[in-house]
Amino acid sequence: MAKVKITETEDGPLLVEGQIQLIDARRIEIETRGKARLCRCGMSNKKPFCDNSHKSSDFGAESGQTEEEFLSPKPVSRRREYTGDGIKVSFDASVCIHVAECLKLMPETFDLRSRPWINLESADIQKVVDTVRNCPSGALRYELEDQQSAKIEPEPAEPTVRAWRNGPLRIRGEVEIVDVKGDTVLEGDRAALCRCGASRNKPFCDNTHKLIKFAATT
Repeated sequence: MAKVKITETEDGPLLVEGQIQLIDARRIEIETRGKARLCRCGMSNKKPFCDNSHKSSDFGAESGQTEEEFLSPKPVSRRREYTGDGIKVSFDASVCIHVAECLKLMPETFDLRSRPWINLESADIQKVVDTVRNCPSGALRYELEDQQSAKIEPEPAEPTVRAWRNGPLRIRGEVEIVDVKGDTVLEGDRAALCRCGASRNKPFCDNTHKLIKFAATT
């Protein structure tokens, strides 16, 4: 399965190249024919597609950031690793969007009141895998020991971009994400990308859409 490439264009939309399944916030699948321009300024009247509204606004790649923040390198991944019997889980707080799927699905293993907050001792590996793969932003990832992989590793997901109502673009399946400076900032199978135009961690969502009351029903 060919990897999909998603690129931030300068002061413009996200350019998606490759065969994807695109689903809008109404859960309607939309044909893309291998290429799509998706709104990330938050102002398009044809969401999830770009309609060039960014050209008549003050949106820029640095929107929501100071010039110093924009010009500085992306933060180094803050991944912390937690090891269990047959599995390793890592967490990167810089891309977490606090949907809390892990806390809901497996509270006996993921518990913010405990230290460490991820405790893999005696955890069911299949349940951990299923829980981590429900993390929409990719903040949680897992690595299996070789002897476990063939038993538990799921089939690769078809590359999918799904617009969340009043929220980000949820990415599933193998993708490469390239920022406006031409740097590959992610090669993976899960991410949440900003489409409100105000994230301070573009191209990733940082939950700013909630603060600005971003509204998008398509």
